[in-house]
Amino acid sequence: MGYLLWLLILVPVVAGFAAQQRLLSVFARYRGISNRAGVTGAQVARTLLDAHGLARVRLELASGFLSDRYDGEARALSLSEVVAGERSVAAIGIAAHEVSHALQDAEGSRVYRLRRTVAEPLARLSPWSGVLFIGGFWFGVPVLIVLSVVYVAGLVLFALATLPVELGASRRALSLLRASGLADAEEAGGIRRVLTAAALTYVVGLLRQVGLFLVLIVVAEAARRMAT
Repeated sequence: MGYLLWLLILVPVVAGFAAQQRLLSVFARYRGISNRAGVTGAQVARTLLDAHGLARVRLELASGFLSDRYDGEARALSLSEVVAGERSVAAIGIAAHEVSHALQDAEGSRVYRLRRTVAEPLARLSPWSGVLFIGGFWFGVPVLIVLSVVYVAGLVLFALATLPVELGASRRALSLLRASGLADAEEAGGIRRVLTAAALTYVVGLLRQVGLFLVLIVVAEAARRMAT
């Protein structure tokens, strides 16, 4: 059992590190290539938002590296400095990806709504997750063990819902850029590579949550047997 637990823990960690390094490498490559339209990520985002009736979605500068995100509740699209202010192929691809999330929200995408529905209870439970795990698996409180497993099952469901949302946004981003004339066929190839590398991190994220879920199941079953 010990080997199985280590395998479930270490494989996602190693895969996550490899996926992150791959993303950084691909992003660095296409960050060094200027887009032919000569526009920044922020300009692309504003242009696409306005063109699709989302003028009320405001642009913000996000702190951190590649911390780009769309907040549906705040109606705000936050771009990191390397995306908002740079005129690279990578920057316009990521900016268009985040705009695609705003469009998913505005159009009532089912998978986007599902992800938000799952995220809300998880966000409320997140501050208590440490109490659940410590109380459940350190002190052996059965109810807290069950709640811990349920919480991680929710994380798995969230990761599952995230994949089609992210993949759909990447496809939409390429379509938006080509249709608007902001990227040509050659640039679209580079953008696709950047967004594919980013999508891989979400695949690994799912693997990580599934691994954690299986670890908890194995430990919970071992605790149950010891108790009986």
